[in-house]
Amino acid sequence: MKDRDINKFVPIEYNENALSLMVQSPTVLYAYWELSHGLKNTLSGKKKVQIRLNIEGDGVRQTYEIDLSEKSYYFNDVQPGLSYNCEIGTVDDYNMFLPLLRSNTVNTPRVTPLHGSVLPGEAAPTSFSSRAFHRKKD
Repeated sequence: MKDRDINKFVPIEYNENALSLMVQSPTVLYAYWELSHGLKNTLSGKKKVQIRLNIEGDGVRQTYEIDLSEKSYYFNDVQPGLSYNCEIGTVDDYNMFLPLLRSNTVNTPRVTPLHGSVLPGEAAPTSFSSRAFHRKKD
């Protein structure tokens, strides 16, 4: 099969509404989306279209206005070790956010292990008596 034949089978867009969130690093999340033609038309008449990053069970962490031509966004400076999701929506005349799409939930890894935990490949901590580190006097 020639490369030009692939475009006959794999569409550039699926004309669906989808929003996904991925962990890029402990402090960076990547959101990407596709908006159907109908939703794009609906949103084009709105003053503000926003993407919001939420901490699960704790509310909004970051909010940014987006352009309808955009298809992705990086959330920087997120706190490691928490669960996040994001939403795309509009803001009405009363400054209320109206969510239209919600992403999956992701968990950012911790930067360091919990106290007493062992990272893969490291030796387990051992306890030593204080005498093991003192040199005997002759």
